[in-house]
Amino acid sequence: MAEAIGILGEIVEKKKADLAERYAGVTLDSLRSQAEPTTQSLRAAMAMPRARFILEIKKASPSLGAIRTAADPAVIARGYAGVADGLSVLADGAYFGGSLGDVRAARAEFDGPILAKDFFIDLRQVPEARLAGADAILVMLSVLDDEEATAMIAEGRRLNMDALVEVHDEAEMRRALALDAQLIGINNRDLRDLSIDLATTEKLAALAGDRTIISESGVHSRSDVERLSPHVDGFLVGSSLMKADDPAEAARELVYGRVKLCGLRTPEDAKAARPARYAGLMFIPESPRYISLEEAEALAEAAPPSLLLVGVFRNAPVGEIQVIAERLKLHAVQLHGDEDRSYRDRLRRHLPEGTQIWQAVSAGRPAEEHADADRLLFDNAGGGTGEPFDWAVVEDHPAMIDALVAGGLGAHNARAAYALGCHAIDVGSSVDAQPGTKSHEKIAAVFDALRHPSRKEISCA
Repeated sequence: MAEAIGILGEIVEKKKADLAERYAGVTLDSLRSQAEPTTQSLRAAMAMPRARFILEIKKASPSLGAIRTAADPAVIARGYAGVADGLSVLADGAYFGGSLGDVRAARAEFDGPILAKDFFIDLRQVPEARLAGADAILVMLSVLDDEEATAMIAEGRRLNMDALVEVHDEAEMRRALALDAQLIGINNRDLRDLSIDLATTEKLAALAGDRTIISESGVHSRSDVERLSPHVDGFLVGSSLMKADDPAEAARELVYGRVKLCGLRTPEDAKAARPARYAGLMFIPESPRYISLEEAEALAEAAPPSLLLVGVFRNAPVGEIQVIAERLKLHAVQLHGDEDRSYRDRLRRHLPEGTQIWQAVSAGRPAEEHADADRLLFDNAGGGTGEPFDWAVVEDHPAMIDALVAGGLGAHNARAAYALGCHAIDVGSSVDAQPGTKSHEKIAAVFDALRHPSRKEISCA
């Protein structure tokens, strides 16, 4: 076994003692006989175009202590679904608050590949993890010597389980390559002192050749992803998500940013919009995307809980908006007409508490008169034109950080629009198959385009 020092050495010794007790009288063959091979491949999921994400369920850690000790892994897994390409579930109890029960709970809610995140030092852990529903194992070269790592990888292969071979320095990377590891995780955290340096990924990825590379630890924002994505195929992210007020929303923002899909009309549209933060429902009768209240209620029933509903109106009677906002529990009312401050003041008095008011403004025109609105939406005059405006007229606007940007946004320019620094982008007519009918393929293309390019695209450019 490799020499593990510091906190890592302490963890490994504790793991040895725990496993000796757990496996008393349990043979490797008995576990093998119960486990069926997996049909899920974590490596294949990470090898897909653009940056891919393994999102982690972690209740505690040695560096942070308690993070979310009461977290229900099934709830977290359900929230990550539709965003995560794979899950990592901590199975170590002593230092991370996890268990194989957490793996089983996540498996029941997530259809993609699951990595059992544990300190694998005994071959019996591999079929046991598979029995819990895991599809991949973690092989840490800071813990195992080459002979042990080879045996652990081979044990995983018996069950078609991928091994994420974890390295932290150049020597470990060269060992991983010599072991013919196909899926390599670069841990930016030094497990000896728990410090983090994202430059670790930049340095070691250059040595990896054609292997599938995952950056682990220290990724907190889309700017971190943008920095590292040219060097890797994907990311393993845990602590920053589990510390967030809403891990599912934090995951969506990390992978896609915030997106409002406008003009949804059917329950199927709502399901296709799962990666979005907001769903815009058009209550403007002359719009081809108009939706009745009854249709909107059916859509709301089918929508994932994470999708916040925004009603879009133009010069509508306050009483009409009040009824719709109450029936649909709207997150926000978006105004697209000649509404002024007095109208908004009157409207606010009639809306349910907490319902926001968003005001659309023509880009380039003074917005100070709408400062009372909770958010501004910058668009072409009238909106719904399908044409982008000149972003230069708003890129330095003081309200940009809280505003939405609309107007001709689609897969071709969504990431550039989000880079303006806005709160969210508003995508509408560009994802229509025809006016009033959404193309779910175009919706998927927008979210795919919002992922940062990875080393796969960079190397082929």
